[in-house]
Amino acid sequence: MLIASSQNMNSLYFLDEWSQRHTLNAAFTPENGHFSFPLFGGINFNTSSNTGLSNYVYPYNSELVTFMHPSVDGHDFIEKLDPNIFLRQSMKINLLSFGFFTKNAYWSFDYNLKEQLNVNIPIDLFRLIKLGFEHETNVYDLKNLNINQTNITEFSLGYSRNINSKFRVGANLKLLVGLSTEEINYTQFDVSLANDRYEINSKGESIIMSNILSFGTDQNNNYDFTKSSINYSSKQPAGTGTAIDLGATYKPTNKLTLSAAMNDLGFIYWRGDAINKGIATSNILFTGFSVINTDDDVNIESQLNQLENDLNNLILFEKQPQSTTGILKFIPSTITLSGEYSLFGNKDHNLKFGLLWNSYNSANYHSNQLMGAITLKPLSWFSLSTTYSLFINESNRFGLALNFSPEWLNIFLATDFSTTQFNPQFLPIKKFDLSFRAGVSLYLGE
Repeated sequence: MLIASSQNMNSLYFLDEWSQRHTLNAAFTPENGHFSFPLFGGINFNTSSNTGLSNYVYPYNSELVTFMHPSVDGHDFIEKLDPNIFLRQSMKINLLSFGFFTKNAYWSFDYNLKEQLNVNIPIDLFRLIKLGFEHETNVYDLKNLNINQTNITEFSLGYSRNINSKFRVGANLKLLVGLSTEEINYTQFDVSLANDRYEINSKGESIIMSNILSFGTDQNNNYDFTKSSINYSSKQPAGTGTAIDLGATYKPTNKLTLSAAMNDLGFIYWRGDAINKGIATSNILFTGFSVINTDDDVNIESQLNQLENDLNNLILFEKQPQSTTGILKFIPSTITLSGEYSLFGNKDHNLKFGLLWNSYNSANYHSNQLMGAITLKPLSWFSLSTTYSLFINESNRFGLALNFSPEWLNIFLATDFSTTQFNPQFLPIKKFDLSFRAGVSLYLGE
């Protein structure tokens, strides 16, 4: 299960003027203190997947058909898919943010709302759909089918200062409040098909952790996820936790800056009385209808109903007794290393070249990125940064960030991987990794 976590906006990393750059590296400071109005301080949206429309739609006789069309070779279709297909989406809304300088230090405070959705689909699901009864005996493993969604709020207090003229350190201490998390996960999902029979053995678990969100049950005590309710009067959070960001910068020369950061090192403890679990267990063996009289409609209907009930059990999660034991979950963390060289070393007009590596790590997902960056500051109040992801063979490897800081205002816009291709319905054609961030702050002084 993933906990909502801020994703690094790589194109913003080298913008010194950006008012909230301390959120990427705790040792970073902007050129000015800042204050952000609720909701206007920043909205960060991320979405990514290792699959796209081109994996499922094919040209045929001047038309487009789905992968299920007979003209599409099943093995060619499967070879184009990754072993585990994923879709990830996250959003971070800055509800309040401000930062200011004291004699030798920079202080910051941030209040954020975070949301994240993750869907994992095993490739055997598409093998089952497309290939089905390809051989005399066909076995498919769907146990990595997983869906989870999480919402938390985050309160962060940051502090950074110079150790000497070359070395600076910083830390952001965070209080995490868990609002809700919902997860459906199958630990066993085996499907065996033959010409005269099929067999399904599955075991799945649903977990709902929330004091404000609940789902109804049917007459058999199975969760009905189409019926949800929100309890706005609940005062006690479903989970609490802490995390820390650590950062450091080192300037061996006036024009070269090296930096390192570790973000979101922490956990959330979800209280036992806020946890509701459901179990779905199904063992189905179907060998065809028994030999019956063709006029025996009652017997036929009975067997059809039994088959339908067996298949429904795959997605019916029976509510389990309330547990008093909580669950401790470590949140995803990010490690970042960077180097940046300033060509002119001028505060108002500059050209800089950077190299950035970051590693995102969670219990279910890991990713590493290496990016090059060029940052241009043609005017004292305007700067832009472009990034290029190395070792990625996709076209969507570019990023762009713009920062405007006229007089007392700071406005920023940023996107990573901005060249992803879309069809007219705005569906991504190929695998994608998109990030967008924007916000407005007021300057409080240098």
